[in-house]
Amino acid sequence: MDIHIDQFTTLLEQITGWDEVASLLPRDWREIAVATNALKGLRQDKSPDNLLHTLLLHFACSMSLRETVVTAKLSNLGDFSDVALLKRIRKCEDFLKALCQRMFGEVRLNADLQNCHVRLLDGTTVKEPGQFGTLWRLHYSFSLPDMACDGFKLTQASGKGSAEGLWQYEVKPNDLMVGDRAFCNARGIDHVVSHGGHVCVRWNSAALNLLERDGKTPFEVADFLKKLQIPGACAEHDVSFAVDNKIIQCRFCAVRKNDASIALAHKRLKAAASKRQAKLKELTLLVNEYVIIITTLPRDAFPLKSVLEIYRLRWQVELVFKRFKSIAGLGALPKYTESSARAWLYGKMLVALIVEKLCAQLGAFSPWRHAIGETRGAEEKGGAELVDRIQILAAHSCQMDNALFWDELAEGEMGDDQ
Repeated sequence: MDIHIDQFTTLLEQITGWDEVASLLPRDWREIAVATNALKGLRQDKSPDNLLHTLLLHFACSMSLRETVVTAKLSNLGDFSDVALLKRIRKCEDFLKALCQRMFGEVRLNADLQNCHVRLLDGTTVKEPGQFGTLWRLHYSFSLPDMACDGFKLTQASGKGSAEGLWQYEVKPNDLMVGDRAFCNARGIDHVVSHGGHVCVRWNSAALNLLERDGKTPFEVADFLKKLQIPGACAEHDVSFAVDNKIIQCRFCAVRKNDASIALAHKRLKAAASKRQAKLKELTLLVNEYVIIITTLPRDAFPLKSVLEIYRLRWQVELVFKRFKSIAGLGALPKYTESSARAWLYGKMLVALIVEKLCAQLGAFSPWRHAIGETRGAEEKGGAELVDRIQILAAHSCQMDNALFWDELAEGEMGDDQ
């Protein structure tokens, strides 16, 4: 269930005043405003509270520049023109970016998952208005079980250094990077492994050529997969790949889809091939009968089923982007200059981070159960009614039955079939 921006605004008004919103920010956020020159040039009120409050009217409530300045004046937050506000937004780029970075730093460490920090990766694009508006790409990392953002990066959607890939993220030892096919390539996996992390990504047959464990003999994918003919049947094989004159060891984990999912996958492939006037390879059709995961996780700590379960959690990051676009309005980019575009994106990220932190204070939402966990924080704020509203806000209610795990897995719940 989506929540509209007016519902979000009403929710914030009902559960908190400005002081409580400010309490969700880093403790030294006012000092950050001064250090980043966000207040420099203001002729009258130099209050960081009034400045950020005004900015959030624009970012969180999706007000136009004119609506924002009128509301700010009526609320005694400031008296300035819409042009002055636009210039101030541009000057606040470093301030908003610093706030986001500090809030990332405050994310608590995950509960121990075999000593790994699970990070779900994905990306999305937003466009500036107009026929020739610039496309921007948001590279995003979502941490589990915290269910909070632990890193993001903004790049243009095309050109050098803009592609989705594991190299876009800072990796620490024991980070477990989980991503779809876009993140499966030799350069990206090498980046993670060289920094002490692990990967669990959907195999991209066009981007990662696999070898046997010896690093010399080609891995016969078709021969291996044809042994798995029963829906839900799964198996793994030790493989490797070459990158920059070195061999990286990994595991090839596959589970067969059910007949209905296979038929749907083949239909999509054939439609796409027909549109391109291309001929499908037999191997392409075969590979799409399975969900195939490449991982560097050790087998003794992470058996095959654990690997498949970990990748199955990737749907959580899909919900995050849905929430960004429904709550924060991160769908179109209503700014025309590069500096204002970046500042607007950082402002939207700040709104999303505030929402995530608010939700985290009221209890995390498990992807495996209906319960929302401890409600102590909610009770302090007003009881069951508030919990229901926060539940809508988080948009993480999902019916997941462990008994249906293998059926759902085989039906392609773990990602796209293209």
